[in-house]
Amino acid sequence: MIRAGVRVPQDLSVVGYDDSRFAKLPGIDLTSVRQDIPGMADFAIKAVVERLDLPEREPKRIALPPQLVVRGTTAAPRAVGQAEK
Repeated sequence: MIRAGVRVPQDLSVVGYDDSRFAKLPGIDLTSVRQDIPGMADFAIKAVVERLDLPEREPKRIALPPQLVVRGTTAAPRAVGQAEK
């Protein structure tokens, strides 16, 4: 982004998804949305077992809340048109 004349996070905040191990590297330090992968796997296995044991039961919808992991690629919100000091 430096070549484009855009500074992160001063001019533009950047957020990734999945919070991979690369997001944590010092040179990247990417703010990311983290999913609960072990929790998702646990619910998936339970759902498969339940479906096999009780095929007549209605399927369930389960949503696990994601977590925002704030790192160095995001800044506090500014008002539109607000000049940086």
